[in-house]
Amino acid sequence: MNWRPAFPPFFKLINRILPAKSSQAPVVGFDIGTHFIKAIEIGPLGNSFEIHRWTLEPAEGADTLSALKRAASCMSMKNQIPVASVSGKGTLIRYIDMPRMSLEELRKSFVYEIDKYFPFNPQEIYTDCYIVDPQSKEKKMSVLVAATKKELVDDRIKLFKEAGMELTHVTTDSVVMANAFNQLANTELAAGARAILDIGGSFSNLMILDKGHFPSFTRDIFIGSQELSKEIANILGVDMAKAEELKRSPADQYEEVMQACEVPIGKLIGELQLSFDYFSTEKNIPVVELFLVGGGALLKGIEGAFEKSLNIPVKIWNPLAGLHLGSEAASSDIHLCSSQLGVAIGLALTKV
Repeated sequence: MNWRPAFPPFFKLINRILPAKSSQAPVVGFDIGTHFIKAIEIGPLGNSFEIHRWTLEPAEGADTLSALKRAASCMSMKNQIPVASVSGKGTLIRYIDMPRMSLEELRKSFVYEIDKYFPFNPQEIYTDCYIVDPQSKEKKMSVLVAATKKELVDDRIKLFKEAGMELTHVTTDSVVMANAFNQLANTELAAGARAILDIGGSFSNLMILDKGHFPSFTRDIFIGSQELSKEIANILGVDMAKAEELKRSPADQYEEVMQACEVPIGKLIGELQLSFDYFSTEKNIPVVELFLVGGGALLKGIEGAFEKSLNIPVKIWNPLAGLHLGSEAASSDIHLCSSQLGVAIGLALTKV
């Protein structure tokens, strides 16, 4: 098997967790979601970054290609670099301890270890790895390894080609979310680990950042914001469009909306608690803070429901807070969609 990864910059995204500035051309992050395609262009601005333009395009009737073409048109793609990601079933991340060696040595040796860590046929996946603690003098080192089924990446590249773009940089949602969070969330953590729950359309992604910086645990939970909307629609007797509206702005129906969402929120909380308990036992580090992002985070009051059950501070993370807005972005309604843009922003912050 040829170890050389199909997308060499796969874990350069992780390197961006450590502060670094870039003079690169603007990057456009395309987040291909279940119901929407989110695209955002970010470029350097002094020691910071600026959003030049953005769009959120509905993939009506699951017509992802048409939505991607519209998003690309809104981005006026010329010299910008498109970056995308994959997620869900067919993608896995593992954290393992290995004897200390160089990254080149790791890649050569790990080719014989792949089947120990991933339940996939080694011939059907793309893989890459990253040494989390390269400066440590310890004999053991912590390694982050990812595997993605080839068909997911190949299909993503094909989709962009059909939309008139050459896609050369692909990663996973969890990697870019860690990238965005560590660059933009200016919060200090005295001790313990942070968790980020990205509540997407059809599933949610949980990521725990060890000591507040590096991703040390990830998993997909197949409960998403679509389930919240369905419960609101069913119990309150409204259509899905009205359910989405009530999720964001329930007004005097707040209590009814929260009661309608009680079951899916309870399921999510139960899965989080199991994951937190496992992580705390395995790493001997407690999870002391949770951040919510994604379409499900638009449910008004959802953080209170999580905080009450988990007994830790729970906050809605706004990834726009650490970015400057260009004139075009500043005059738009981008703040109404901020929690949905975390992955796209992480992709657009990629150093390629």
